[in-house]
Parts: sequence; C-alpha cells; structure tokens
Amino acid sequence: MAVKKSSTGKKVNKKGGVAKKKITKSIGPLKKSGSSVKEKALKKPGIVSVISKNKVLYIDASFFFPPGNGGYTDNYQDGRYSANGMLIAPILLRVGSVMKSVTIYYKNNTSEDITVWILKHHIDHHAPSGEIEVTYEACSPGTSVPDNFLQKVINHFDAGGKILDKYMYHIEIGPTMKTATEERLLRGIRIAYTEPA
Repeated sequence: MAVKKSSTGKKVNKKGGVAKKKITKSIGPLKKSGSSVKEKALKKPGIVSVISKNKVLYIDASFFFPPGNGGYTDNYQDGRYSANGMLIAPILLRVGSVMKSVTIYYKNNTSEDITVWILKHHIDHHAPSGEIEVTYEACSPGTSVPDNFLQKVINHFDAGGKILDKYMYHIEIGPTMKTATEERLLRGIRIAYTEPA
C-alpha cells in the first residue's frame, strides 16, 4: 500500500486515513517467583495463634425455676425461692469453653447450707450413666453488713471445667425457702470462663 504525507506532515494511506504506528514495548527479563524476601514471606503458611478469650456471664435468679410443677416466689432484690426448695437453670456455654469460676450470690440466715450442684448428662439417652457431677459446693449461712447478701466462689470442676461436646449442663441450687424470720434465697450467679478462639 502506497503511503504519502499529508499537509500536516503525517503519513496517510491511499484511503485518506492516518497510518497507525505499530507500538512495541520491550519487556525485561521475568523475575523468578519467590525471588524477593517479601514474596517469600507471603508464601509462608500463616501460624494461627489460639488465644482464649476471657468472658464473664451473669445469670439472674429470674432464669432459675423449680423442677416439675413447683411454684416460685420473687422477693425483689433479695432473690428467688421455690415452694419445693430447688431451683434449676441451664448453663449455656459454647462447646470448648472452660469454666474458671462460678460465684453464687445468695442470702441465708438459717442454720442450714444451700447446696450447689453443677451436673452434666449425655445427649445420648442410651448412655449408661445419668447425671454426672461437675462440681458440688455448700453455701454456708451468714450475715453481712448492710443487707446480708453473701457470695460463694466455686473453682473446682470435673474435666477442668471444660464444656464437652454432646453433654448438657445445668445448675441446681437449694433448698431455698422463706418464713417470717428465716430465708435462703438465690440472687443470681456469675460464671467466669474462657471461650475458644
């Protein structure tokens, strides 16, 4: 194809269009993969650090109910008690969590203890054993200024306090009661635990 120059000095082809220049770009030698320190660092498998997260869960007495069809009474800030004495609540922690301590907040001006059981039982109803004791403790009677609120810290647990897969956990507290002069009331509990990362 014949090419001539236009009045502007640009080369034009026979059809009057401006001839396009072929553009070529020189490409330098390719770098080898992983040659730089930065690339090498990126290619190393990451190390996942397993860090347990410390957590605290408060469970108010209003989440505790008597077993069966027993009635219960709320005594406002003082706490809850039940007609048959016992109060029960589930422990809803993720599998793999580890209970570090359970604090019981209560009132007890009688001569008897309030007992605390944390129990677990297997999800499989064919499991040979029923409830398994995770911990047992007694909340002693006592008084404290100004309102007789007491607390008991429990820090000893079966399996080191770990919440195991395929087990259901609950806490039983009692006997609770109230008369004109005596009371054993549950105010609530505090669970300190670590959660799996």
